[in-house]
Amino acid sequence: MMYILGSIRVVLILGNTAFQISRLVIDEWINGKTEERSFKHRRRWARSCCWLLGIKIDEVIVSPNIPYGLIISNHRTLLDPVIQAAYLDAYIIAKAEVGDLPIISLGAKKTGIIFVKREKMRSRLAARDKTQEILLSGANVLVYAEGTTGTNQTTDRFKVGTFAIAAEHDLPIIPVAIDYPLKKDYWFESSMTKQIFGQIGTWSTHVKLRILPSTKGTEAQALMEEVKGTIDKNLLEMQKDWTQIF
Repeated sequence: MMYILGSIRVVLILGNTAFQISRLVIDEWINGKTEERSFKHRRRWARSCCWLLGIKIDEVIVSPNIPYGLIISNHRTLLDPVIQAAYLDAYIIAKAEVGDLPIISLGAKKTGIIFVKREKMRSRLAARDKTQEILLSGANVLVYAEGTTGTNQTTDRFKVGTFAIAAEHDLPIIPVAIDYPLKKDYWFESSMTKQIFGQIGTWSTHVKLRILPSTKGTEAQALMEEVKGTIDKNLLEMQKDWTQIF
């Protein structure tokens, strides 16, 4: 049953993605290409994907008056950026494997996804340079500072590189916490296929999301520790009464 429902949803997501890309291309052809237009179509795509995948948002908290800047989130699963794209207009740093997915990769590239091969230094440096360029242009960038998905109760070690960009240029950092109450939604599987079907092959996926007040600082390590502490604190609050995992 898991693979049947999962396969149906994969087909629906691919069809929805192709449809939304077509709408974006036509819109750009008529009205011209803009960042705002791309994000508008991505929000529509993300919200429709959440509905098709049976994602239930149990809690969403969005702090008011969020400035543009560096958005730092914990990372649980491939669904994280889909859910967050429904609420955040930001360029997203993503694993290069996502760029191998048919149709989805085209939509990702057209709507502000930056692919990084984590194991390759040249790719990581290029992504960091691109992150700085985008931030200094006045746009948001969403980074998963752990560098990979985490299965611990709180976040794994953060990478300090992007915090150095924010500290050097006095840019605000917006912490984001996202979490799921069921074990199926954590990346325990070594196989991407098993993980994806194990997650989307059930009727619903419950999630909590918090987009928190921004912070600033001039010292990268201190900034990293502050943001990590904020996200960890909110994860523990969100996990209250969850018994299946922790």
